[in-house]
This record gives sequence, structure tokens and C-alpha cells, in this order.
Amino acid sequence: MQVLKELLRKIISYGKWRTIFALILIAASLYYGWQWVWGALFLLWTVRAWRSQSVYVVETLTRGDNPFLFWITIILWATLSLYLILADLIMKLGGVPHVYS
Repeated sequence: MQVLKELLRKIISYGKWRTIFALILIAASLYYGWQWVWGALFLLWTVRAWRSQSVYVVETLTRGDNPFLFWITIILWATLSLYLILADLIMKLGGVPHVYS
């Protein structure tokens, strides 16, 4: 237990603990099949891009220079984040009821 506490203290003091936490969460999401983690990451990226007015997909796009591509990316990321979060939530609540008999 002491080793775990020391490791946690070292990670937090490192300064990039959010990135380390995200990488551990991504690894856990791959192992357990969690989609909500990717939804949360896309939501975080959407909010950050909106606030900074620039996105990075394959290259940097700014709202001022490429408004159409910027907004398409923002809309796509926001939609994808909602879909991934809701998909896991709906499955946890029992899935979508079948309407066909």
C-alpha cells in the first residue's frame, strides 16, 4: 500500500498527472470496452477547441482562417461525444427495446 501511495504522490508531483490519468483510462477503456471514455475525451477536445478557436485533426485549423472546417470538426466531435456517452449509458440501462415481434 505504501508503494502505491508513493507512486501516486510521484505522479501528481510530476505535473502532467492529467495526461497520465487519461492514458491509464484509455488503456482501461480498451480492456473493458468502455465507449464513454472516448466520448468524454471528444467532449474535452471539443470544449478546448471551441475556447482556443483552433483544432488539430491532421493539421491545425483555426476558426478565423478555416471557419467551415473548424465548425464541421466541432460539430462532428460534439456529436461523436454524445453518441459514445449515450451508447454506453443506454446499454447500462438495458439497451434499446425491440419494437419488432
